[in-house]
Amino acid sequence: MNIDIVDDEAGLREVYKAIIERAGFTVNSFACAGEYMAYTNSQILPPPSIAIITDVKMPGKSGYELIEDVQKVNPKQRFVVVTGSPQEGYKGEAKACFYLQKPVSIEKLVAVIKLLSACSVAGDQHLAPRCELLSDLRAFSVDDWSCPHIKPR
Repeated sequence: MNIDIVDDEAGLREVYKAIIERAGFTVNSFACAGEYMAYTNSQILPPPSIAIITDVKMPGKSGYELIEDVQKVNPKQRFVVVTGSPQEGYKGEAKACFYLQKPVSIEKLVAVIKLLSACSVAGDQHLAPRCELLSDLRAFSVDDWSCPHIKPR
């Protein structure tokens, strides 16, 4: 089970990668949305089975634009938005499973990854309340969050 990280801060990218790998997952990392899209478009590889973790403010396209681009081809892809600027460019249509404000504790990052892993195996319905509790929704002024993978009735 794997995770892709897209963040222009090399130090953070490496720290996240090390933490997630220590938790038992495989990680690919990329410096920006353009690099990630070029990689996914040039390779015949499956999307990450757990999630894409993305920063918001990056050179070129933002993390929210990356979410929109990826979800056009893979609408079920799970995302975690991690940023120090939660109000910066939030787009309600760019749906993520988690919104986390930097700095993110190791414990919280691992808990989010484990919850996403369980979600990818067991489904979404019963995990959504736990996802909502772990997310920093207030910092992002996200009042209408719902699991992007549960279809409304």
